[in-house]
Amino acid sequence: MMQTLALIDDDEEIRQLISQYLSQQGFEVVGFADGESFLQADMTHFDLAVLDIGLPGMDGLDVCRNLRQTSSLPVIMLTAASDDLDRILGLELGADDYMGKPFNPRELLARIKALLRRVQGQNHDQDIESKQPKLQIDSLKRSATFSGTVLSLTGAEFDLLSLLCQHQGEVLSRDAICQVLHGRNAQPFDRSIDTSISRLRNKLNLVAEDSIQSVRGKGYVLVLG
Repeated sequence: MMQTLALIDDDEEIRQLISQYLSQQGFEVVGFADGESFLQADMTHFDLAVLDIGLPGMDGLDVCRNLRQTSSLPVIMLTAASDDLDRILGLELGADDYMGKPFNPRELLARIKALLRRVQGQNHDQDIESKQPKLQIDSLKRSATFSGTVLSLTGAEFDLLSLLCQHQGEVLSRDAICQVLHGRNAQPFDRSIDTSISRLRNKLNLVAEDSIQSVRGKGYVLVLG
């Protein structure tokens, strides 16, 4: 899929030369002569911005500052080769990388590709993290956490949660729970399982509501992610 770059530079000749070169390398390039018109664009259309500091009107530093209020779009800032202060300010305001002018287009291409790889890697790590189960049970330490929060459970409550977790999404009857935890079927007037479920549910509801659901006439089911 072709990636789209925003190129913000008031020098038309530079815009044309860089746009032509990057287009030949497989990118779609959208040019802007000033920061104001760039900020009015839809940022979700771009994968990365190449932003010159020396712009008419709103300079590149102000553009970067305004951009960071609403977007995390990767930014490579173009600065005067000898102006260290602009580079530092640009990075402090949220730029991801910088290049001094004049520069070799091949180096700009390399920096663009490196930054895009870095951003894609971060997004991939976030996707993996988001897919990790929120409920974590450590059988050796006999401890449980939900989204990093340690659950304060008694030994019996931990055993019950472990059992429900092993059968997550599956309705377990009172008899089945009692057999595993106590080695016997539940007695007709024995409410110990119901009491244990109620206490565990109350603790889980502190981190996630409706974590254990009752299924009339059948038993209980854990729906905690």
